[in-house]
Amino acid sequence: MGQLRNVETVIFEYHESSLQPVSPKRRFQVVIMATGAFAVPSMQALCESDQFDIVCLVTAPLRYDKNGKPIMTPARQTAEGYSLPISEHEDVNSKEFFEFLYLVRPDLIFVCDFGQILSKQTLSGSIVGGVNLHGSLLPRFRGAAPVHWAILTGEQYTGVSIIKMTPQIDAGPVIAQSPPIPISPYETVIELEERLAQYGAELVYDVVEQMARDQTVRIIQQLHDKASKAPRLKKESGFVPWDKSSEDIFNHYRATVPWPRAFTDWQRENGSPLRLIFGAITPLDDSLTELIWEDDFSQAVFLEPMLTDAKLDNLAELLAMPRVAVNQFHSSSSKRPAWWQPGVVVHAEENLLVVAAGEGAVRIDKLQPAGKKMMQVQDFLHGYPMKQGDRLVSAVSAKPQL
Repeated sequence: MGQLRNVETVIFEYHESSLQPVSPKRRFQVVIMATGAFAVPSMQALCESDQFDIVCLVTAPLRYDKNGKPIMTPARQTAEGYSLPISEHEDVNSKEFFEFLYLVRPDLIFVCDFGQILSKQTLSGSIVGGVNLHGSLLPRFRGAAPVHWAILTGEQYTGVSIIKMTPQIDAGPVIAQSPPIPISPYETVIELEERLAQYGAELVYDVVEQMARDQTVRIIQQLHDKASKAPRLKKESGFVPWDKSSEDIFNHYRATVPWPRAFTDWQRENGSPLRLIFGAITPLDDSLTELIWEDDFSQAVFLEPMLTDAKLDNLAELLAMPRVAVNQFHSSSSKRPAWWQPGVVVHAEENLLVVAAGEGAVRIDKLQPAGKKMMQVQDFLHGYPMKQGDRLVSAVSAKPQL
């Protein structure tokens, strides 16, 4: 990675502001606000350090399932594993929480995978303010689901960013970023989030350690006109967009694991639709040949984090990368029959179920009828008389949109 480039080609601009050092008479104290699994590696890194004290985990009150069993979030489980005090708050922007935070008066608030937007007043409850670990190279993919949208839109690279928090969603100035991290063409959200969380944990530790050592941390403002959004997915976001290419549908499948899952409705002859949830699919071209990628990602996907000299120009570096055929399918130029319309069943026999897409087709390898268990396609076809020409449909208005 090169030095920071001129402002015309960089997504950040220099700003005279900085995170001013704290001169503590006690060890550097951190309040963690977290809920989900993306925060766990960073929590572990902070809790295991002897450079600072973790005051508590702030999280939502404990919920219970219909059987009265407590629902343990990943952040809560991690806190209990380290015997970390847990402070439960439904609204971290309430007067009661501000009074609690001001009484504790930590040096720093670390926020990750939390689910609430912090107000200016809440952020002022610590000496330095708040920093947040975000799963994208900001200003790309601001919002609650950056990893989902990176896969959904077919990105070849992504990364993580640490920002100084502001009341606006993921709009604060950038403190540090990872290098561009390749996305495997077969990777699901779960797998990619795990890798990004590990990269992020090392970067979080480095940044917080700098603050604890009384060092000034440089920040760089985002160029807001370059931002893109990554809103939280809804249940209806799982509807398969049959009018898209088989590659897009495969990305959609990868982006909706484990929730809301990729699903469609089978319009049966008796008029009763049946919801089908996909457990495994394979993208095909128009000749029904499995689509493949040219390059082997096995080396790129598992590179060790390169955080010893964290750069702030990674997004500019990313934009300068040529979009070569490392993440593109081979595609046949053969012409398919006119009746192969999006969502129409092309083959439904023995152990083969193929559905036409807007471009190419999709082979369904595992699926789950609503109310039943997940099953191999041959077991499904044995119990459900699907045939060539049947149609699978999705709600047009429910397709994910940026």
